[in-house]
Amino acid sequence: MASDENKSNQTFEAGAASSSALLRATSKIGGWTMISRILGFVRDILLARVLGAGMLADAFFVAFKLPNFFRRMFAEGTLTVALVPVLAEARLTGEAEAHRFLDALATLLLIVLTLFTLLGMLLMPWLLYLFAPGFADEPERWALALQLARWMFPYLAMISLAAMAWAVLNTYKRFAVPAASPALLNVAIIFAAVALAPSFDNPALALAIGVLLGGFLQLAIQFPALKRIGWIPRLNFDFKQPAIIETLTLFGPAVLAIAAVQINILVGTILATLLDTGAVSYLYYADRIVQLPLALFGIAMSTALLPTLSGHLSRGDQTAAADDLRAGLAWLSWITLPAVAGALYLAEPIVATLFERGAFTHADSIATAHTLQAYAIGLIAFCWVRLLASACYAGKDAKAPMRYAAISVAVNIVLAVILMQFWAYVGLALATSLAAFVNVGLLYARLRSSYGSLLTPATIRRLLSAIAASATMLFALAAFGMFWPFPATGPMQSVWLAAAMIGAIAVFFVSALILGERALLMRFLTRRNHAS
Repeated sequence: MASDENKSNQTFEAGAASSSALLRATSKIGGWTMISRILGFVRDILLARVLGAGMLADAFFVAFKLPNFFRRMFAEGTLTVALVPVLAEARLTGEAEAHRFLDALATLLLIVLTLFTLLGMLLMPWLLYLFAPGFADEPERWALALQLARWMFPYLAMISLAAMAWAVLNTYKRFAVPAASPALLNVAIIFAAVALAPSFDNPALALAIGVLLGGFLQLAIQFPALKRIGWIPRLNFDFKQPAIIETLTLFGPAVLAIAAVQINILVGTILATLLDTGAVSYLYYADRIVQLPLALFGIAMSTALLPTLSGHLSRGDQTAAADDLRAGLAWLSWITLPAVAGALYLAEPIVATLFERGAFTHADSIATAHTLQAYAIGLIAFCWVRLLASACYAGKDAKAPMRYAAISVAVNIVLAVILMQFWAYVGLALATSLAAFVNVGLLYARLRSSYGSLLTPATIRRLLSAIAASATMLFALAAFGMFWPFPATGPMQSVWLAAAMIGAIAVFFVSALILGERALLMRFLTRRNHAS
């Protein structure tokens, strides 16, 4: 038994040692993502101030979800998982051949996006009815959402082309520009909220213009970065290249798989439009908060892992791929668990500190905080889904994630209809979290047959120590809250929240040291310093 434990420890250490580049890439992506998310919170604070959580906000958020839904379903996620493994293999035959493939794919994407955008704007009433059927009985909210949706839909074309550039740059291990690009959207909306909205009779329309400006900026910044890797996009109508066909073959199942995550969120939005006014906004604001740790940990790790695994598998090195996958899962779980605990306890202080001002009331803070707690339950599952699905795509297996995602969608719909009867919008968020755990279980079982056991005894021990340290952190937060209650209003809210978060992190790391994780912590801190 002891020898097995030692062997698993050695395997974990070997996997961790081989993942130095992966951790550095994750730190770089996470750093830029943190900047973008901070700007995103500034953006949302201004949105809450300008729009509140009523009819105007509901209309804007539903309209904004339309291009973002199709972007995530057809572009950002799907293009990445279909393009990266094919491009990694194409580069083995030479850069000229790889660039010829990219030219044709970019040309095809430009044609499809132009047609789809024009068609979407023309058929917008039908799309809006699909996304927000509850608005149809309220003419004023319906007309406002329809106007905003038509203004913002061209954002889809610009951000989808930018998403292809992100996938290319990630394949070349150039992570900074793709990770930093979303900040430009936040900057543009902040500009619109501060400079344009005060002079508009309808401030939501000014924000829609900001969305378009953000899409243009995100696309424009890609061209210098692409030029630095030697690719200047050109028109190429040779769509019969084998690499194009292979990409499209992976693209179809990937659309359905990645769409499941978006459909899960969309189901919540559709059902929320059937609830009282404000439900859509509560789900939006809570989702925005939970997206921060998801982006910093889950998306950053999966973004770095996909080209790494694709490179290993294209060279036939299954052992290195398995080691990196196990190390990635261990690190991801270890840093996500305290975020789950913190979000559960600090939900109300976080929401109140960020949003409770202007048109956003204390009652809105309470409702959003409860929704955030329901999403936080599934945070670890959201992160694992991203990483496990990336491992499937790296091996050019898009069908398994598609099947499991479809099952997850069905589970979410059933649970959402049931739970909303008891907990309204909180039930919708909880259904999304529970459905993600179903997806995780199915993906894990599938990958275990390819990679072997993903949770070695050493990894499990480290996860248990992270759970124990997170529980200690929760106890410390509760004691802190009793000693110094959260201020009802005023600037001291920010001071209280900062003190609570810094103290919680300190307690977690001290607890981890006491539980015997000194080597793991030193490796983590050392590599973060190297990455910076």
